[in-house]
Amino acid sequence: MRTFDFHQLSHEAQVLVRQTVDHLSPCYDAQRHLVYRLRNGKRIHENRASLYYALAILMTGQKEARATAEALCDAVMDLQIDAPTEIFHGAYLHPGQKMPRAGVLDYQRLGTYGRYFLDCFYERLSDTFRLNLESDPELAPYREQIDRLLIQSALDVHPMVYATYEPCSREFLPMCFAMLLEHFEGELSPRLVRRIEHSAALAVEGAIIRSRTDFSPMNTNIQCMHVFVTDYFGKRLGHPEYCRYALEYAQKMAADYRMHHAAAEYNSPTYCGVVLATLGFWRRYGSCHELQEIGAELEKGIWQDMMAFYNPAMRNFCGPYSRAYEMDMALHTHFHALFYLALGEARFPDHPYSNESDSNPLLVLGSICMPEAAKKAVFEPKEDVIVRRQFRELSERGDPEHNNALCTATAWISPRLMLGALSGSENPSYQLHPLVAFWQHGQHLGTIKLLRCLPNGRMIHQHTILFNGYAEKNHVVMDVNVNVLRDMHVFFEIECDDLAQAVITDTAWDLPGLHITLQSSAPEMHLEPVNDRTLRVVYPARVRSPETMTMHFDLQFSLSDP
Repeated sequence: MRTFDFHQLSHEAQVLVRQTVDHLSPCYDAQRHLVYRLRNGKRIHENRASLYYALAILMTGQKEARATAEALCDAVMDLQIDAPTEIFHGAYLHPGQKMPRAGVLDYQRLGTYGRYFLDCFYERLSDTFRLNLESDPELAPYREQIDRLLIQSALDVHPMVYATYEPCSREFLPMCFAMLLEHFEGELSPRLVRRIEHSAALAVEGAIIRSRTDFSPMNTNIQCMHVFVTDYFGKRLGHPEYCRYALEYAQKMAADYRMHHAAAEYNSPTYCGVVLATLGFWRRYGSCHELQEIGAELEKGIWQDMMAFYNPAMRNFCGPYSRAYEMDMALHTHFHALFYLALGEARFPDHPYSNESDSNPLLVLGSICMPEAAKKAVFEPKEDVIVRRQFRELSERGDPEHNNALCTATAWISPRLMLGALSGSENPSYQLHPLVAFWQHGQHLGTIKLLRCLPNGRMIHQHTILFNGYAEKNHVVMDVNVNVLRDMHVFFEIECDDLAQAVITDTAWDLPGLHITLQSSAPEMHLEPVNDRTLRVVYPARVRSPETMTMHFDLQFSLSDP
């Protein structure tokens, strides 16, 4: 157990922790002892944010911090599932979430292949079911309602990863528990300490089962947290086999990384921020020197990988992204906070509160080590730079024997325009961003990204929608193959200011500050406005018109006057 003194933190670290306290304090529900968000006027309570808040108020020494933190921890641990024979053992429910159906999924007998084929079977079944609905004139008007009933029925009878339980909660929440014990055990009651240790033990048990069966593969950020929590609680709880397991896992991660100098979660600002923060925990708290050294190696390499795509002029990372949310890194990444901590307020003063900032308390309890070359890359201009990198992706829902396709990411970066494209990916994730573009127009930043969704706009994981493209100076080429049994929309989402001035045709897009000449072999497009600064250019892939299922796009970019 370490002693903790908030005032021994750097100025920047103190700022980030206070920022979290200020943001989450108004969201604390003293009746339920959980933190909530307001969505459409309704309170949505959260387990992760609740533990981040507990950690933050203990760090800053808020009045009655101990009592509040203990109540928060108890409320979160009340949500944990203790079901040793189930695949969701040790996971934590989201507040208000129903217990997954037990006794129906024998994951040990099904194994990895059972999960994959079950996943494919359900996808094909539901796709064919919808086609049959559409062909029945009496039922077609009700297909959306029937579709919802089908999905809900499946969830009621079968535990589906992410839909009915959050497997990664077994890593995210014990990260906080570890830091509560590491730095504040002396301020917590012995009862709570014992309960946290028991809860962490259940979580680690379930997480190791998930890993060893590979029933639900882990992305890189979860792998990093998985190594830390198994190692930390292995040492604390007297399970040296957990520490050995964590080291072996880390060794395998390092071997995979060294093949292409790349992690599977490649060039993903949201998730790579978590990766870099967590590798610092390996270095600072790892139970053995070798684990600490591997953490340092991976951390240095991933900083190098990420900064190759960073454009100082736009203060953003160019794509393509293996996984991403928003395009603007200020909205859903740790990187502003990472730069702020590593470079200092004088050199990098920005630290906007993003969707990731709730976890600032964890961030500062790690050990951020940004290499000097990466620090320079934050400021050194990129002019007409081509980036080409290969990596082995992780396809969470792919064939277990073929879920690590070799991909090639290409990007072209200049001060006012940057383009990125991906080839070789077989990843069904809707978070895949295979084509992106950024351009600067005056003080405004515009973006374009290529995605796909259902005709009703819902984003889902979908097998066998393949993207193959490349980027070069002022030019991007992309092929899209849609090999599914349902209608899909392939669309370019354009986001910029003054969008009302845009003129979009089949062969040219005139946008504020940017002209794009387009050659395509694709279905007839249509436009779908999202809001006053977002527009989708949609190309429908219709199952009953097979010729629409393969598309080709060739885009030539030219900037207008600044």
